[in-house]
Amino acid sequence: MILHKTFASITFRFMFYYVACLSVAVTILLGMLFASFSYRYFRDADQLVDMELNRLAELYQHGGASALAAGEPLDTSAGKQFYYQLSDARGNRLAGELPAGPGYSNWLDWEYAVIFQSWEVTGEQLILQSRALDDGNTLTVARNYRDMILIERVIGSVLLRSMLVTIVLGAIGGAVVAARSVRHVDVVNRAVTRLMSGDFSERLPGLNAQGDFRELVENFNRMLDRIQTLMEGLRQVSDNIAHDLRTPLTRLRNHLANLQGSVDEASQDTVQALLDEADSLLATFNALLRIAQVESGQRLSGFTEVDLRVILHDVIELYEPLAADKNITIATQLLSPMPLSGDRDLLFQAFANVLDNAIKYTPEGGSIQVRACAEQELWRVDVADTGVGIAPGDRGKVFRRFFRVEASRGRQPGNGLGLSLVHAVVNLHHGTIELADNQPGLRFSVRLPFVSAA
Repeated sequence: MILHKTFASITFRFMFYYVACLSVAVTILLGMLFASFSYRYFRDADQLVDMELNRLAELYQHGGASALAAGEPLDTSAGKQFYYQLSDARGNRLAGELPAGPGYSNWLDWEYAVIFQSWEVTGEQLILQSRALDDGNTLTVARNYRDMILIERVIGSVLLRSMLVTIVLGAIGGAVVAARSVRHVDVVNRAVTRLMSGDFSERLPGLNAQGDFRELVENFNRMLDRIQTLMEGLRQVSDNIAHDLRTPLTRLRNHLANLQGSVDEASQDTVQALLDEADSLLATFNALLRIAQVESGQRLSGFTEVDLRVILHDVIELYEPLAADKNITIATQLLSPMPLSGDRDLLFQAFANVLDNAIKYTPEGGSIQVRACAEQELWRVDVADTGVGIAPGDRGKVFRRFFRVEASRGRQPGNGLGLSLVHAVVNLHHGTIELADNQPGLRFSVRLPFVSAA
């Protein structure tokens, strides 16, 4: 997985392309330098052949063919470099001897010969110049450029191998740099995922980073500090409002309950309606305070090992009469046992809210299926109904406080806090929630990490 991420990362691709392009550019540059060196080499070689031809022609004029033999160039340690041959008008050799091998009369031909020669250099490679003498004979002088071909082969081999080695080493270096970058990104992504789940106390680790990345992490953490301060302030205000209003609402509700017995029969319905409204407001404030308590993590101390199957069974048993009133069947498929580390009361309330919503929005004669299974070290609980469902665009919004789908407003009682509590409880237990289309209806999937039965 880490290798796939490394090779797919933009850092690795950038490094690989950069090294490849740099290698090609360096090869082109060195090729141009070699072409310049080669041109100068053959230009100088041509001048040397011309000088040798002039020398031998002068010797021939003064002493004839015997003078040519006496003035023949000496051999060098690298092998004989200059050759000559004196021929008559018919091409018969009179003196000297040119070795067998290809000969070229201009430097461009020599360049082509060097570039397109095979790796094995056989025979003599000659630069030729000829001159017609006054007596009708022809004097030809040749110079061996075998050394240049060997140099070209060495340089070409070094260039090719150097480019390949550079690309390979660059790819390895890019993979190392990309792997480090991917590790940093993975750590940041995990931290951001925890932040998105509602844990605003999470901060990006320093990662022993230096330079720009370290500055980015520090600025991001300062931004998170500011966001956490603002969120806590907003939450504290709402919690204080809920807490402060709950007491006078409770008194108001008690006064209304006392008043109900002393008013005339015509006012009974009005007082009862006021009592219902007071109960609804108290339920809203209690839900707000409960959500705030869950999100603050204060209930973590109450975590024990519980059996999720027993909790689900108790929830279903509680709501079966309500479902029966609407002629809704509840089918179950539960494992036994389902050990889980968590708060039993919170889990009961969360799944009760889910099942209550399913019953509330499923029409009469519908069905609900509650299914639990193990999935990659997680317990997965699906509550699928045949109700009206939720539009895909609203599925990410239903966990917000006080949010209600427009189609349900005025038709079903509620304050839009039920699923907010579910979301807070699942986050507290390090789980996830997924909403999907049940065709028809809604499939509500909760995944919670499990613990061993031991």
